[in-house]
Amino acid sequence: MKRYCALALILLGGCRTDFPDASERLRVVATTGMIADAARIIGGDHVSVNALMGPGVDPHLYVASRRDQQRLRKAELVLYHGHHLEGKMADALRRLRDDKRKQRLVVAVGEAVPIEELSRNQALASYPDPHIWFDLTLWKRVVVSITAALEKRAPQHAADFDAAKKDYVALLLETHAWAREQVDRVPEARRYLVTSHDAYSYFARAYGFEAHSLQGISTDSKPGLRTIHESVAYIKEHDIPVIFAETSVRNDAVVQVAREAQCEVFERKLYSDALGMPGSGAESFLGMFRHNMSTIVEALSSSNDDSSL
Repeated sequence: MKRYCALALILLGGCRTDFPDASERLRVVATTGMIADAARIIGGDHVSVNALMGPGVDPHLYVASRRDQQRLRKAELVLYHGHHLEGKMADALRRLRDDKRKQRLVVAVGEAVPIEELSRNQALASYPDPHIWFDLTLWKRVVVSITAALEKRAPQHAADFDAAKKDYVALLLETHAWAREQVDRVPEARRYLVTSHDAYSYFARAYGFEAHSLQGISTDSKPGLRTIHESVAYIKEHDIPVIFAETSVRNDAVVQVAREAQCEVFERKLYSDALGMPGSGAESFLGMFRHNMSTIVEALSSSNDDSSL
């Protein structure tokens, strides 16, 4: 029963609001909503967590505001993904990490995943694909890294952090098993996932899809004509009836490709690099993951019925 109550709170983006006085809590700043969500769940009443990048924000293009810079300077713990996800902030985060003058811990939590388990993209060969949260077995390693950072910065609460981590990891693994069951509803011939940008390679690898994107890992540039023509050919070759837009990426190219390939853009967007707005059902990480899996399965399984096209 305890775990199901925890799941309900997590899927609702649930964090208590009756925290102790702010001066008693560890000040944590996370770059993305995915990291912030895990830090709040594990840290509980012992932490105050700010996420720099809110719903719908593209971390590849994000530039820290003056207010963000102030938050980073005042933070006792800074958590970021690394692997060049925070493209325009990468240098600033490294400088913050290397600044030994402040009693501040700065951790690239995505670097907890062993290099041999990371994917690489030809366009960004020097950087691994950072979108590791879409394989829940890899995200589990990140959660462990977040916990270790919290314990290092606030060792007096280590027992509470460790207990919360164990409960959350169990929920991640339960959701991973649920996801694999959901995929069984999609005929193997329909397991093609075409999206705005290359955020789903780990998802595809973990859950049995073939992924194709209109943009690379980063969203710094728009897809060119060659990429659009290749995507149209790919869709036609595999007879793909539906493709997906994303909440944090412009939809122009997806709409153009769908028009030229004579397929549909599914009515619900996927969340890729950011969580959803409050009330969306995707305001927590597990809520976002379940939204994506349910959306993909619904779109691809229903597309097998010719009457729905």
